[in-house]
Amino acid sequence: MENTKFKRTELPRIRQELIIKQNGICPICNGDLTRTKVTNLVIDHDHKTGIVRAVVHRGCNGIEGKVLRLMKTWGRASSMREVIYTLENLIVFWKWHSKPRTHWIYYNFKTEAEKRFALNKKRRLAAKKRRKKNGKE
Repeated sequence: MENTKFKRTELPRIRQELIIKQNGICPICNGDLTRTKVTNLVIDHDHKTGIVRAVVHRGCNGIEGKVLRLMKTWGRASSMREVIYTLENLIVFWKWHSKPRTHWIYYNFKTEAEKRFALNKKRRLAAKKRRKKNGKE
């Protein structure tokens, strides 16, 4: 199969062909593309080769690009093979640690109740400061 560069005017037709080929499913989130506004659908493509891959939700396309960029910048992955390898390892890591594997809790971790208490304390102090400033205390 020879690669063919298409014209911008062909976007709607190609988008529709891909959606049919994909059975109306976004390959990234498995969401229904047929219930999404056309403005929120994009034709995903490889930015190195220009090769079209699929129609995906705009948000899915954004996250794919961001993850790839982060993996190459911070994850030290210099090739697509290394990106895939690292992400596969990350998935295994998350699955393994979906249940606690140690007894420690990180030293500065706060429960939701502790966060709420700290925020309320901060608000009370700020309110007291305002009252004092306005001469009401």
